[in-house]
This record gives sequence, structure tokens and C-alpha cells, in this order.
Amino acid sequence: MPAQTRIIHFYVCLGAAGGKECEVIMEKNLEIEYKMLLTEEVFHQLMNDFTGHTYSQTNYYLTSIELGALRYSLRIREKEGYYEMTLKTPAANGRMEHNLEITKEDLIMIQNGQMPDNEITCLLKDKGFDLSLIKQSYSLTTIRRDVPFDSGMLSLDENHYNGITDYELEFEVNDEEAGLKQFKELCEIYHLQYKGNCASKIVRVLSTLKAGL
Repeated sequence: MPAQTRIIHFYVCLGAAGGKECEVIMEKNLEIEYKMLLTEEVFHQLMNDFTGHTYSQTNYYLTSIELGALRYSLRIREKEGYYEMTLKTPAANGRMEHNLEITKEDLIMIQNGQMPDNEITCLLKDKGFDLSLIKQSYSLTTIRRDVPFDSGMLSLDENHYNGITDYELEFEVNDEEAGLKQFKELCEIYHLQYKGNCASKIVRVLSTLKAGL
């Protein structure tokens, strides 16, 4: 798995009367991953060949025109009773991830049109984003199998969104060059042609809406 920097931040929740000081633990890491869409046949072949931890997770996507214009992505992931807010921002190599544990109550608050005060929302406010324009309207559920592989983590994803099912192979690594070499070698074994990363999950979700699917 990618190296993560564990950071403790103290900040003032400006929305509270008089302000209140909060201690928040946020994990920050550089996401380097290689990914491609698969046919159902190849996906099941890989599932037969690789064993690992299989589980279900749901991504709730928070979107706004401002976030999209700067290629920021914001989501909440529900996984095995755990809720995590993730902000992804562009970086020179890959994407910078800011991960923060939240509660189910926070998710419900967001779905009702209110953003909680936390490290990520404060970061967005500091960058000038209008939180009132960020809405949770879309979701995607994944049945994922994680497999430790060479120097990274291989994930086999069966994704369900807007009445569509697709299949995806992801390889998350620390070393960009070594990871790419290992991913291409795996693709060759299964006669797959890797020509660059496929569109992200949120982009695929939004594209089905634009296409009227």
C-alpha cells in the first residue's frame, strides 16, 4: 500500500458559536495507481486466479462545478461500518489524497444539504470553495477483492451504478516506474493492452447521466 503520512491538525471550527478547537487526525498520501476496465470474462478469470480479502463498499460522490473545474474530487466511502471522507487533488505524479474518518451522522447531514466542520471542509473553505454548492447526488457500489501483489495492492472491482455494471483492475503502488513495469507484465500474461488509465469511477458515473443512460 502507498506510504501514508499521519498528521495531527488543530483547527477552529468557524461555524460553531464562538468557535471551538478540535483535534483531528487526517491521513495524507500520494496516490499512484494504474487501472483499466476489463471484460466480464477476463475479470472472472482473474478472480479465479487471485485470492484475497473480498468486501463491499459504497462511494458517495460530492460534486460541484468549482470542484470539477480544478479537478478536485470529494467522496465519502462506506466500508464495513466505517465511513471515510476523501479529498483528491492533482499532484505532479498521481493524486494527493486527504483521508479523514467521519461518522454515519456526518454522511446523513451532508445528504440533507449541510457540510460538517472538519479538517477537509476547512481546507476547502481556506481555498475559497463555497461549501453550500457541494451536493451528494451520486453513488457507486463496488464488490472489491484486494490482493497483495509484488510491490503494491491489486484490486479487482465489480462496480454497480445507474443500472450499469462494469469491471475494473487497479494496481496501487509506491514506486511509479516499478509499479508500471509490474502492471504491464501482469497485463501481458492475460493478453491485455494497457494504454493508460481508464476514466475514474466518478467520471464514469457522470458520463452515464450525460448520456441519459
